[in-house]
Amino acid sequence: MDVKAKGVKWLSLALCLTAGFSLFACSDDDEDEGGSGEGTPAQQPPKVSDVGFQFPVTQYSNGYNLETYNYSDGRMTGATSNNGSYTISYNPLRLKSVNGSGSETIELINIKVNDSGFMTYADYSNTYSYYDEYYFEKGYLTFSYDAEGHLVNESLYINESSDGPYSCTLTYTWENGNMVKSVYKDNENWSEVCTLAYENDQWTNSGVFTESFLYAGMMGEPVIYFSGLLGRLTRLIPTSMVDTDSDGYVDNYVTQAVNYNPDHSISSIVEDENGYSLTTYFGYAGYPIQQQSGYSAAPAWKSPKAVHGMKARRMMKRK
Repeated sequence: MDVKAKGVKWLSLALCLTAGFSLFACSDDDEDEGGSGEGTPAQQPPKVSDVGFQFPVTQYSNGYNLETYNYSDGRMTGATSNNGSYTISYNPLRLKSVNGSGSETIELINIKVNDSGFMTYADYSNTYSYYDEYYFEKGYLTFSYDAEGHLVNESLYINESSDGPYSCTLTYTWENGNMVKSVYKDNENWSEVCTLAYENDQWTNSGVFTESFLYAGMMGEPVIYFSGLLGRLTRLIPTSMVDTDSDGYVDNYVTQAVNYNPDHSISSIVEDENGYSLTTYFGYAGYPIQQQSGYSAAPAWKSPKAVHGMKARRMMKRK
């Protein structure tokens, strides 16, 4: 079975509908040899206030999984979840994700950052099993930013894999503090273009990422964005996103409502994706998420973990 070509449509690693997170100490006894790449070896994430997060998010839920984020001195120190695990280690900074069934482990090591603390380089590895078969990916990621601290380029290079070498690049266009376009291209001549619109200036962004924003990217699970490692966020909440791939498939997101707490932190965002309603909830120290029960693994049609590997997720729509 070709795991790259089977499964449901792409919803991005960043949606993380079946992978959860928990913090546990990581030993310094298993350090890997340092990798190459531009930047300074990272010891810890940046302060979230330096990234433009007006209100640090302490909880995130997509309706299937509840994640809780922990901070110390304004920096994220870890995350917990009801479905899976996530490790954040300091000195040096290392990230590790294990899905709830234990069948997939993703690691970022040898992380390097720029002067603002944004990630510029990381060695990437992914080991996973699928129907009792074992697969692996190993390579590296690079990131670059504009003068305002917005992510403008993101590249993945897989040089060791069960399925052979692979590379892809995402470029981002920003206007007036908002991401308006992302363009994905890989070494197999497949592409995807996401266009985001911001027609309603009243939806100011207090420090969150919408499902459509995460869809337009490639890297990371929500915790990586909320940690501040991938730069500054959008000034406004996008009102819509249209994704068109080189196979002619079109996916549409429309923001239906943005709900705010009394202090103007965002409590929830309701989006429509091709007729399906998606509600994302955000909790804070003073305003925890009220939805505390009923979390479970996402149904197969919404689960990026139904197909494993970074390349597989990006190519899920290809039959």
